[in-house]
Amino acid sequence: MPPASIGGGTSLSDVLMDAALRVDEMPSEELSRLLMKAAIRLRVIQQTGVKLEHIPVYAYHLLRRIARNPVATATLHGQQDGEAVAFLISRELIRASEDGQVLSITAAGEELGEIADERDPQQEDQDGLM
Repeated sequence: MPPASIGGGTSLSDVLMDAALRVDEMPSEELSRLLMKAAIRLRVIQQTGVKLEHIPVYAYHLLRRIARNPVATATLHGQQDGEAVAFLISRELIRASEDGQVLSITAAGEELGEIADERDPQQEDQDGLM
């Protein structure tokens, strides 16, 4: 499976199994990226335990938006945005900058629902404000 297809709904465990079968032919950068994702996911599980919790749909959509690019708090308005931000911060899925002006995703947030797999690998180095 080529690296570009990772975000197409394939789970991380499936990608890792495929990588294990062809480890000798994989570029070292791709192998390193997959191992880092696996390590982050394992760390999150170790820290939080295997605990399932319902995430409100609006909060999940905001988390996906923040995963694509950090979000300026000035662009958020109303009670629904405020509740979603409070929910995500209380579960350490996002963090606010020191000045409170920008929200960004945490490692735990990226691992939730395979959000990390939805991100464009080239975008990760170019994240800017929306």
